[in-house]
Amino acid sequence: MTEHVITIRWVDAPEDVGFDDFVEGTYNSFTCTCELPLADRDAATVHAAESGQCPTCLGSGQISPNPRDTGGCQTCDGSGRTKTVTVRARVTEEFLKDMAELLPAQFGLEEVVALLEAHLPDRGADTVLPVAAGLIRYLEVRGDIVLGTAPDYVSDDGCGRAYDDPRWIRT
Repeated sequence: MTEHVITIRWVDAPEDVGFDDFVEGTYNSFTCTCELPLADRDAATVHAAESGQCPTCLGSGQISPNPRDTGGCQTCDGSGRTKTVTVRARVTEEFLKDMAELLPAQFGLEEVVALLEAHLPDRGADTVLPVAAGLIRYLEVRGDIVLGTAPDYVSDDGCGRAYDDPRWIRT
């Protein structure tokens, strides 16, 4: 079966149950049409994400913190589908190589983000920033770039560093 429909069955909770228990689904049971056992909300969330559905609303497009209160899911804009599946399919090694070629000899995070925003239209910062970080890490691992700025702040123990505007240089 290719279609996964996850349903929540609300179980009568004790009178003194806290809001967190409702949100976590402590007193709910979760089932999917594929018959995979879903022990709790975490298992249902993972299964929804693996099947390309929104992990917040579990593919329904609706959020229900309790059985009598329902609203549209803001994570997927009510579509029930995850937005990251399309981006993952587009961000291939070839895509990263193409983007790397378009970067100047010296660049900062702003240039990387601007470049990706131009090539990943209709994507917000929640999508572009992780791709930018992945692109920079990819280029560092390959040895194509090095960090060319020193940290503006180094903590007393030497472990914590803060960069105002890091710049990278092609090698």
